Amino acid sequence: MNNVEVQRLLDDCSTELSQVKTLIDGLGVASNIAPYLTKYSLIRACGTVEQAFKSIICDFCSRRGKKQVKRFIEQRVRDSSINPSYSNICKLLKEFDEDWSTHFKTSIGNSPHKDAWMTSLQSLVDVRNDFAHGGNPSASIGDVMRYYQHSRAVIEALDLNVI
Repeated sequence: MNNVEVQRLLDDCSTELSQVKTLIDGLGVASNIAPYLTKYSLIRACGTVEQAFKSIICDFCSRRGKKQVKRFIEQRVRDSSINPSYSNICKLLKEFDEDWSTHFKTSIGNSPHKDAWMTSLQSLVDVRNDFAHGGNPSASIGDVMRYYQHSRAVIEALDLNVI
């Protein structure tokens, strides 16, 4: 990846999700603690994807901007709450540069894994939102890890398409 800080963020989350899976495997999925660990993992994974996509955009744009532009970008993007859905990523990219959004969409569209990536990214957002709004999602730690790995691939594609 071009953005080393985002790479570290993503790697740290992957490590932590693996550690949680090891805990759940050791306790057993029927353990009373397993659902809490899975929900924590869900929040951690989705939050990491959100932070990663905003950081890639902010870090790239901040390098080129003046103090006022950097401040605006920090407040409008990095410090905001934006679900990391594909449509939100594309919309934000388009607000900066239509070509940036187009290149990203083309990159995703050309991937043989597009359908799995899009489904997982949306599932990660949907399940997180379900839990955040009082629901009781039924995703397993395996589901969360798969959603995260596919979503991470979308973030890596975004990082490679910084123009």
